Amino acid sequence: MKVILLNTIGKIGRKGKLIKVKNGYARNYLIPTKQALLATKENIELFEKNKIFKEKEESKKINHSIQRINIIKSIGAIVFFMKSSEKKKIFGSIGIKDIISNFYHMGILIHKHEIHLPKGLLRYLGLHQAIFTPYKNMSTTFTISILSK
Repeated sequence: MKVILLNTIGKIGRKGKLIKVKNGYARNYLIPTKQALLATKENIELFEKNKIFKEKEESKKINHSIQRINIIKSIGAIVFFMKSSEKKKIFGSIGIKDIISNFYHMGILIHKHEIHLPKGLLRYLGLHQAIFTPYKNMSTTFTISILSK
């Protein structure tokens, strides 16, 4: 029996593949658990339309992410002015919310899951690197400069 997989299943196949399985396996497991659709002409056409739509949506997300990455690259560095001790340790720390707030004041909307601080909270004066990841494997680094007041 031919079926279209709706989920990736171990050694059987990846999501979206048209595969041939034994009749009992398809009727008793794959179709009732909504892991596969019977491969009729209508289902194949519907699945292809959905696949094309998802590819277009994916393309839009990638293009939007590239634009956002270019905006972040054009900024250069974000500057924070903080009170600090003589040992260059700032009073308090700078976290993801502070960085998002700084971007917001520049007119750029960023979500907290898109920023990653490799060394955790920033607690010392100087230059620090942060990673901006707007979509899946697309990322860029930007500089955070912390200066004393």
